[in-house]
Amino acid sequence: MKKRLVRLGLFVIFIPLCISCPGSGRARGTVPPEIQLDLPPGREPPALQIIRYKNQENGSALAPWLRSFLESGIAGPESLVSYQGSYLFIASARNQRQPVITQWIENYSPDREFSRLAAERIQDRLGKDLPGKPPDIVYGSNYERAIKAAYGTTFWGSRRIDDSWVLGVSAVQNGDEPNQPVYWGFILISIPRDTLEIQISDLLSKISGSGRGRTAREQNAAFDQVREHFFEQF
Repeated sequence: MKKRLVRLGLFVIFIPLCISCPGSGRARGTVPPEIQLDLPPGREPPALQIIRYKNQENGSALAPWLRSFLESGIAGPESLVSYQGSYLFIASARNQRQPVITQWIENYSPDREFSRLAAERIQDRLGKDLPGKPPDIVYGSNYERAIKAAYGTTFWGSRRIDDSWVLGVSAVQNGDEPNQPVYWGFILISIPRDTLEIQISDLLSKISGSGRGRTAREQNAAFDQVREHFFEQF
């Protein structure tokens, strides 16, 4: 797996910060409308040139789990000794104002949000290693039923481990205008592997094949096969 280069800038950029952000009186746990949620589990981490990060002024290094994630995706922190035996998920959001990201980090609750992250990762897994065809063709109606079941399931057992933020400039240039610094918030969530695997296996076992004919039989067989080896690339 290719590692991304995470650059720590040695320069300072002045960013005017607002003292308070709109919506500070919202019910706890709601997302400000101006915030942009990013990075479902199947996507690559952002390529960033980092200007500043949480606790940098105290002489602390960038959190190892976050550095590993930015370099190698979710497989990076999952390979660290500290998290052996767990699946990791990273929720993220970005905004040009630090108070908005700080509020999002403070209000984030895995009790409410983890099920969506797990469902997105299930959907991503079902899309891997397909023979040049979309998953709804390979698995037929099994795919749609599995996705609906995943997003309709409340997964339990997750816990919030850590959080961090960075101020960074995207290393990917879009157009002629220079990229502007943006605050990114990251939240690390953990769940024991056996706890999540039991829940997903139970969910998938309830997806029964349907339809008749050779195509339906092939689709059902393909779904049975991915279900049998589901966690090998999860």
